Amino acid sequence: MMNLKEENFVINKKLLFFLISVLLLVSFCSILFIENHSLVAHDESLYANRAKLIIDSNNWFTPFEKAHHKTIGSYWLIALSFKIFGLNEFSARLPSYIFSILSSFVLFKIIKDISSLGIGLISIFTLSSSFLWFSYGKYCSPDTLYIFLNLLGILFLLKTTSSLEETNKNKFLFLSGLFLSLPFFVRSYLQLLPLVSLSPLIYYKIKKLRYQKTRYFIFGFFIGLIPLIIFYYISYRTYGVDSLIRPYMLLQGKTLTENNIFEGFLFYPRNLILLSTPLFIFLIKGTRYILKNKSREIQILFVFTPFINILLLMLTASKYSHYGLFAIPLLASNAAFGIYDSFQKKSNGSKLTLRIFGGLMLIISSLIFLVSILNFHLKILNQFNFIEGFIISLLSFISLILSLNLIYKTNSKALNINNILSIFFIQIFILSILFINGIIGNPNNEIKDFIYQPDIKKIIEDKQIYLIGVLEDKKLNLLKFYLPKYKVINNKQIHKIDQTMYGFISDKDMKQFNDSIRTEFINLKEFKDINLIKIN
Repeated sequence: MMNLKEENFVINKKLLFFLISVLLLVSFCSILFIENHSLVAHDESLYANRAKLIIDSNNWFTPFEKAHHKTIGSYWLIALSFKIFGLNEFSARLPSYIFSILSSFVLFKIIKDISSLGIGLISIFTLSSSFLWFSYGKYCSPDTLYIFLNLLGILFLLKTTSSLEETNKNKFLFLSGLFLSLPFFVRSYLQLLPLVSLSPLIYYKIKKLRYQKTRYFIFGFFIGLIPLIIFYYISYRTYGVDSLIRPYMLLQGKTLTENNIFEGFLFYPRNLILLSTPLFIFLIKGTRYILKNKSREIQILFVFTPFINILLLMLTASKYSHYGLFAIPLLASNAAFGIYDSFQKKSNGSKLTLRIFGGLMLIISSLIFLVSILNFHLKILNQFNFIEGFIISLLSFISLILSLNLIYKTNSKALNINNILSIFFIQIFILSILFINGIIGNPNNEIKDFIYQPDIKKIIEDKQIYLIGVLEDKKLNLLKFYLPKYKVINNKQIHKIDQTMYGFISDKDMKQFNDSIRTEFINLKEFKDINLIKIN
C-alpha cells in the first residue's frame, strides 16, 4: 500500500519511510564526522572526564577522590563507549545519540498503540526537529538515556489496561515500575520531577485495575532501585556519611529557596518555546484537539503531564534548558496531534495554524538561503566547503518553495501532510549539516584548536603537562579531557619539580610569580588568558 489513509488524512508511506531512513543516515553521520568539534565546556567535559576517570582507575563505583554529588549510572555508558571506541568526541557522544534514536521509536510505539500509526510517524519528525532535542541527542550527557527509560516506563504502564491476559498485566506493571525507578541511578533526584508529573497517569491506570495489582508496580519500582542502593552502599563504605549528604545538598540547592522561588519564573516556558521551534505552533491546536476528542489517558499524558512538569520546573531554583527535556517528547506528540487535526478538518482555525507555520518556515528558509548564497562570496562561514554550501542553498530554497506552497494552498484539496513533513525533513537535514561543520553544537572549540596546533600538539603528546594555579573551571575541564598526560599543581609546587616542565597557567597566576621564577620560564604560546609556558 503506497498511501496510509486515516479519514481525510493521507501520508505517502514510501516517501515517509525514505525520509526517515535518510534522516537516520544523516543523523549518524553528524556524530561520526565531528573531528572539528570540541566538547562543550559545561557539562560535556565534566561527564567525559568523570567517565575517563572510571577507565583510568578501573573503579566503576567510587573513582572520585571524595564523595560525588551525582549517581554514577550515566558515566558507565560513556566509559564503556570510551573503552570500545577510544577517547574522542564520537565515543563520548555515541550513547546519547543511540538513546535519542531509541526514544523516538519508543514514542512512536506509544502513540501508535494508543492512537494511530499516522500520528506516531508525524511525532518522529516533530521530535527530531526540536532544536533542544536535536542538540542533546548529540551531546555527551545522561539526558536521552534518562528520558528513554521514562518513556519505556510509560509504554508498559499504558499496556497494562490494553492487555487481556492477567499475566501480561502483571508483567507490564512490574516493567513500568522498574523503568520508572532506574533513572534514579542515571539522573539522581531529578527523576522526582517526571515521577510527580506522571503521578496522575500512574494513579489513573492503577485505579482502572481497581488497585488489585499495585504490588507488581511497587515490586518493579524497588527492583529498579537496587543499582542505586548498591552505589550508595559502596560510596558510604568509601566516603562515609558525606556520600549521602552531598546528593541531598545538591537537591536542596536546585529546589525551592526563599530568595529565588519566582526568579526567572518564565525561564522554562520561554526556552521550551524558543528551543522547540517550530513545533510549538501546533501546541494550542493539538491541546484543543486532544481535550475535545481523545481518551482520558491521552489527555493526561500529552497535556497534563508536560504542564505539571513545566510548572514544577518553574518553581525550582535551577534554570537550565535541558532540565525541560522530559517534556519535549510529550510536547512533540501534542504537536503531532495538532498537525493531524489541521490536515484532517481544514477548518479556518486549522488553515490559520498552517499559514503561521508556513510563514515562520518561509522566514527561516529565506534567511538560511540568503546567508548560504552570500557565503559563496563573503566566506561568512569558513567551515563550509563548496558542496556543503551548495546543498544547504538547495535545501533551503526547496524549503522556501514548500513553505510558500503551504501558505497559498491551504484552501486546496491537493495540499497534504507530505508537504509539511518534507519541510520538517529539510530543517533536520540542515541542522545536521550545520552540526557536522561545528557551526552549532560546538561553542568551545577555541581551546581544542589552540592545543591541537602542530607545535603544541607535539609537546602535549610527548610530555606531561602541568595545569598550574587556578584555571577557570570550564577551561580546566576541557584541558583535562584533551591532554593525554596532566597533573594539577599550585604555584608553590613548581619549586619541587627538578626538571624542565611544560604547563598551562592563567594570566592572573603568571602575575603572582616571584622574580626568580619569572627569569626561568619561557612563554611559548598565549591564548586569551591562558599561557603555555616552559620552565627550566
